[in-house]
Amino acid sequence: MAHETTDHAVALPLIPTGSIALGACVVIAFVGGFISQQRGGLWSDGLWTLAATIPGVLIPMGILLMMPPKEAHAWSVPVLAGTMIRALTVLTIGIAFYVLVGPDRVVFFLTMLAVLMVTLIIDVAAVLSLIQKHTPAMMPSVDAEGIS
Repeated sequence: MAHETTDHAVALPLIPTGSIALGACVVIAFVGGFISQQRGGLWSDGLWTLAATIPGVLIPMGILLMMPPKEAHAWSVPVLAGTMIRALTVLTIGIAFYVLVGPDRVVFFLTMLAVLMVTLIIDVAAVLSLIQKHTPAMMPSVDAEGIS
């Protein structure tokens, strides 16, 4: 049985999604710097988090911006791949900064993890919102049995 779809190709809202993700990077980095300072460390530890996470947001966003519009449900796999690229990028840069600079280990890695979790939530919310806006109702009234 062939699956028919009435979805139209749509672009992923990357500018608002990316802006929110970059804002989350900045806020979490400043909170990380404040926490590090409260623990007797340096406020600049938060800036190292920011330096490690910004490329992790920009690289997948750039890749997704180059993709042509797709049906709403088809964005889930590219966004998931972008999330994995983000995680690997942030981890690679973060380990390099940790080895070279030596920021407070606990604050640095936990703030990087917080950025990755928040950006994952943002990505999932963007795709789910796109699917909800561009997918017809699951059970239209003309196909429902027993409904008058």
